[in-house]
Amino acid sequence: MIVGGIKHSEQRFNMKSAAVSASLLFISVAGAFTPTIFSKTYGSWICQQCAINGTNLPSESLTCLQCHNNLVDKNGDFYSNKVLPLIYICASLSLFAYVVGLVYTLKTHAHVLEEHLHAIQHAQHKSIAHWGRIKSAIILLLSVVAMSLCAEVVVQNMEPILTESGVSEMFIGVTILAVVPDIPEIMNGVQFAMKNNISLSIDIGSSVAVQVCLVQIPVLVLTNALIPGGGLHFHMVFNDLHLWSVIISVIIMNYVFNDGKADYFQGTTLCVVYIIMLSMYFFSPDMNHDKGCIDDVV
Repeated sequence: MIVGGIKHSEQRFNMKSAAVSASLLFISVAGAFTPTIFSKTYGSWICQQCAINGTNLPSESLTCLQCHNNLVDKNGDFYSNKVLPLIYICASLSLFAYVVGLVYTLKTHAHVLEEHLHAIQHAQHKSIAHWGRIKSAIILLLSVVAMSLCAEVVVQNMEPILTESGVSEMFIGVTILAVVPDIPEIMNGVQFAMKNNISLSIDIGSSVAVQVCLVQIPVLVLTNALIPGGGLHFHMVFNDLHLWSVIISVIIMNYVFNDGKADYFQGTTLCVVYIIMLSMYFFSPDMNHDKGCIDDVV
């Protein structure tokens, strides 16, 4: 938005396409964080360093310095009978919602996007080249493999940074590990914005978050269920920091979608919010050393 707004002053995007992306973002939040909300509401608490004040009964005068939710107790009946079935339901419905979104945008209502592409083509007075399905599929698969290898190399070399710099794992996760796999999407979004196709640029940015919540997380959960003993140790339950960060981000993104216009001011606003979130993660305590201060992320 910043690059496109500086070059084109004001850009307009397809409101119908943005509405689909906004709906999928809200479904993503509901599907990914419902088990977390449920666990925090009905789960148990673990308190440490508790002291008794005065001469009253202990139950009325305990002062605990470190308390956190016991989000995942795999040996407990509450997790096995309540949380785990809810996780599987949310994961399955998230995948179903993503498939429905694909059918809606690519099959039954594909004309919504095609009308916008024709409008761009008419405004720029030039044709838009299209790749064939086979060529697109091959290039996509090769790109996925290449970026997966790059992400794997980055993850393997993170340990020295974590041990020597003292930076928390969460900050590394929301910066390096989150940005490196999405570099192609970021570059494509900037290029399309410069070509005055801000609608496609926004769709690319939204699809990244949608794919993580509606595809990657459910696949990890279902794969964890198929592996004997739950080898991935992924349970789709997160801490408050992740929960509220995603909710705030989705609300701000949908607020931007309201008027169907984009300029450098809106882009700057989103970047400021992103930097604020990064600052919060940067100063967050290290989970491996301060588990009494924040909830465990699993």
